[in-house]
Amino acid sequence: LAVGPVPGAQAAPPAEGDCAKQQAQVDRAAAKVERLQDVFTKAKREVRKAKKAAAQAETEEEQAEVEEDLDDAKQDRTKAKKAKKAQVQRLAKAEQRLAKCEDSAEPTEPTEP
Repeated sequence: LAVGPVPGAQAAPPAEGDCAKQQAQVDRAAAKVERLQDVFTKAKREVRKAKKAAAQAETEEEQAEVEEDLDDAKQDRTKAKKAKKAQVQRLAKAEQRLAKCEDSAEPTEPTEP
């Protein structure tokens, strides 16, 4: 038994609950962007800290260890940046879906002259 859209069926206008669902998605996506911004900020801070430590390393052994830490910090920063960018795009899509839902939910009343 296949479950899916029926061919030729018209999409019904969204119910009020559908827009509430879209609003919840927007809220969750915005909260996630804020969390990812915090992660990105922390990762940037770690890169600066590692660069400072690299400048202060005196022996080759210390320098090698600090360079490894710097590479790790840069990778973390890059991952956080990509995750944040992807989430910002998800948020934009969720906002578009919400706007479309709200537009279709508004009754179109003819204006009288």
